[in-house]
Amino acid sequence: MDYEMARRFEPWLLAVAGVAWLGYGADAGFFALVAAAVPGALMLGAAVATMFFPGDRLIPRTGAAGALVGVLYALAMFLFAPLGALLLGALSALAALAAARLAADDLAVPEGQEVPPRDDLRVLAEIAVDEAVLGSLTTVMGVYSEPVQPRVGRELDETLDWLRANGWLDAPASFHETPPPIGPAAIGPARTAGIDYEVMRFDSEFEPRPGAPGRERWLGYRNNRTAEVRIVRTARSRDWLICVHGLAMGRTWLDLRAMGAGWLHRRGLNLAFPVLPLHGPRANNAVSGAGFISGDVANTLHALTQTAWDIRRLVAWLREEGAERIGIAGMSLGGYSTALVASLEDGLDCAIAGIPPSEFGAMTCYHASARALALAAAEDITPERIGTALRPVSPLALQPRIPPERRFIFGALADRFVSTDQVDMLWRHWDEPQILWYPGAHLGFRFHQGVRDFVDGALRRSLLGDR
Repeated sequence: MDYEMARRFEPWLLAVAGVAWLGYGADAGFFALVAAAVPGALMLGAAVATMFFPGDRLIPRTGAAGALVGVLYALAMFLFAPLGALLLGALSALAALAAARLAADDLAVPEGQEVPPRDDLRVLAEIAVDEAVLGSLTTVMGVYSEPVQPRVGRELDETLDWLRANGWLDAPASFHETPPPIGPAAIGPARTAGIDYEVMRFDSEFEPRPGAPGRERWLGYRNNRTAEVRIVRTARSRDWLICVHGLAMGRTWLDLRAMGAGWLHRRGLNLAFPVLPLHGPRANNAVSGAGFISGDVANTLHALTQTAWDIRRLVAWLREEGAERIGIAGMSLGGYSTALVASLEDGLDCAIAGIPPSEFGAMTCYHASARALALAAAEDITPERIGTALRPVSPLALQPRIPPERRFIFGALADRFVSTDQVDMLWRHWDEPQILWYPGAHLGFRFHQGVRDFVDGALRRSLLGDR
């Protein structure tokens, strides 16, 4: 046991919450015990693991996920057991904050920035939400969690050889082909979240290059062949902002709310929300985004290549529709996609990369368990080799085609999805353009007025500025 950790209150608070759930379930019958075992076991297990194996970032994440389940269960219980719901809900909420405080032990910020206060309730709440959602996502998506390492390792070898033989590691921009114009498209009206918009669907027409490892598997993803874009028009402008969603999004109700469609529309912009490959209606199963960046390197290469292909076709279509200025903005995976497209497409008027990862070799392994990493390493699947294989789709290997004064980045100092060094690497590669660091976590960006002011300023200096 780590006695220093055992003297801290956080693991004990997780343990109390876990035992309370298990005790309540035991008193309420078999089925209640089975249900209560989910939050109870997750929180109690995280408490014990924290005291015996401190330092593993997945441990507080497990506790935060259990606490989130506990809060949701308590809300559902309130109608028939209000006192028990209040007690268990309060304990679960406190356990979530305790898990967040444990997770904050490894916060690291860029030079010149201050680590957010570990006792700030708002920061802790945002970290708790980050950790809980991450715990849920890694459970349903996995990072090297399926027994596919031998196949992934073999394809990684083949991909590196293929890229090297064709010179694409030395000239990554040449890997990307110029996509054709969008052909026939189906466009129909819809309404979500109080916003009228149009849904445009068209054949993506993307195919991995002949000889690409994993090509036939990728072509077998039938839902992914149809591209989809949600369009919000304003009659008084010909200026457009392409808004690129993050991982596990791609659902209209979520994308429009999370990316502030109403606010952006009131600013006088036309908006286009493309659905990324393997997301939303393009997903292979009920989990939006599964398979995009879960450690299957060939799939990630094809997914990012198709992302650039589809968005560049959208840019060309907007120009045909009479767009005068076009910008692109994205959050998280969408921030990465923004940086990628801005490095391939000429003539864009601004790029706003929000909370963006920039190097998926290190990023993928950052969220994997020690056991998964060991299994991957046994097949020579390492961060360095992943990064090399993804070089053709890495913003760090390409040069942005937008002037420095029209590049904008914002990052989160308490981000649990994207480590701050990922954002800092892109900022440095982009010649240190204007950047905002806000004192919060990944999913909390919408609740920071500073982020909205920063985006508003970026738009005023680009799409909304005087001609």
